[in-house]
Amino acid sequence: MDTLGRERARSLKFVQIVFAVLALLSLTAALVVSMHGVELGLPETSTLTVALGFLLVGAVDTLLLFTWERIFRGSET
Repeated sequence: MDTLGRERARSLKFVQIVFAVLALLSLTAALVVSMHGVELGLPETSTLTVALGFLLVGAVDTLLLFTWERIFRGSET
């Protein structure tokens, strides 16, 4: 049974790392697009929309991180 507990903990840690990295990448992309969107070839009118999209994806990803942890912790009974 100890092996099962270790595998569950390792699985939770992996999911946490993946969600956190994806959230950070989305937030970094939002920052880059908002600051250098025109240089990247985006029209000036859509730079804000694209940056807000990345920001929203990062926020939702962070929410999923906490939701997944809550679901995972609740199923350990």
